[in-house]
Amino acid sequence: MKRAWRVDDPTLFAEIIDKAFLLAESGQPGPVLVDVPMDVFSAEVDSHFFTRLDGNTRTLRKPSLDLKTAHEIVRRMADARQPLIYAGGGIVLAQAWDELRAFVDHLGVPVAHSLMGKGGLPDDHPLLLGMSGFWGTKLVNDTCLAADWVLGLGTRFKEADCSSWYRNYTFNIPPTRLIHIDIEPSEIGRNFATELGAIADLKEALGVLLQVARELFPSGRKPGRIIEQIAANRREFAAANKAMATSDAFPMMPERILAEVRALLPRDAIITTDVGWNKNGVGQQFPIYTPGSVLTPGGYATMGFGPPAAIGAKIARPDRTVISLVGDGGFGQNPAALATAVEHKLAIVWLVMNNNAYGTIAGLQKAAYGLTHGTLFPVAEGSWSEQKPNYADIARAYGCEGERLKSAADLAPALRRALSSGRPYVLDVPMKNNPTPTTGHWNILDIYAPDKQLEHVATD
Repeated sequence: MKRAWRVDDPTLFAEIIDKAFLLAESGQPGPVLVDVPMDVFSAEVDSHFFTRLDGNTRTLRKPSLDLKTAHEIVRRMADARQPLIYAGGGIVLAQAWDELRAFVDHLGVPVAHSLMGKGGLPDDHPLLLGMSGFWGTKLVNDTCLAADWVLGLGTRFKEADCSSWYRNYTFNIPPTRLIHIDIEPSEIGRNFATELGAIADLKEALGVLLQVARELFPSGRKPGRIIEQIAANRREFAAANKAMATSDAFPMMPERILAEVRALLPRDAIITTDVGWNKNGVGQQFPIYTPGSVLTPGGYATMGFGPPAAIGAKIARPDRTVISLVGDGGFGQNPAALATAVEHKLAIVWLVMNNNAYGTIAGLQKAAYGLTHGTLFPVAEGSWSEQKPNYADIARAYGCEGERLKSAADLAPALRRALSSGRPYVLDVPMKNNPTPTTGHWNILDIYAPDKQLEHVATD
């Protein structure tokens, strides 16, 4: 929460609302609270109190980098033995993806990203390593470890993205040296020692960095062998994942669900995720090609984010295909979003990756207490059609279309029907309760090894 106001004088209402929107949208965007008592809401005020604010600016000029600092950053990255750019969600919030791509292309520096930074560069960009940390691939984490200079852009270096900040998994800072640019001063140095920190809007900052890079290196810089390493790693990952991504097993393998969805969606489709496989798997192995087209709950990882987020996305961009990839736990938090979709005739597809479990909670509960009470809901072999609740039935009760799949082969034709229907549509897809493959570390690893001693509990 950036600030809270209480309106005690009706004549101040317009001024406070004006300030609230400006604060919420400036700097690092965030929520504000305006508390208005009923008697103030019911009061009559002269329209002058609103019109007198018409001349106020609706946007603030954003801070950028001075040329001296920009020269120092470009020089340090260019002279580095193994430089790395680490892109966070600030790139997406600042809509700085064009500037980031131009800077990366010109300076030839590889890019890793946090979960919230996914989509800052297209996943098929030749210099994009991918997501780091717990769900990062070995190449990403090894490249982060080997970097002698890291340029962090709009990132908090959060726990899962940084393998709980344990050394020798994702980052070793120091001896790796860190440059950190962010719009919010408190983020700089928050989790890693920072050698050079700068407060700036990422779109403005990258524009200056690109200007300086073109001045110092008019012909650009060659990236070296990292491009071949990235290309080889993509081929190897696809080959290793092929058996799961093409498996006919039912309930379905989550890898096949993601692979078939990606194959049938347009390149610029907007995807919302929730919590669980749909979030972690999308971050690791679901290519995003259009910047800003994946909406995912980072930070608090709030279950139930995905279904209503899809409504906001479709209202904002009615011309785009919108699909919500959500677990049964997340979908069960907010099924009433379907009523809004029906009322506004929103053609959204909710694909419920239904593993019949609160998987993360089940792993932690098993590790802590040796049981899975109220978190795993086993279904007898071959009886998935009887599993409750039936989300396709729930969808139809709200006035949506709904289908529950009966085999892996059902997914592609069902998704085609949903995408072409022009109506709100729910696909209930039974899914095997597999953990997302990991190469990094997280100190709640207990969810992946529930029969071992709790790792996240501090001991003397």
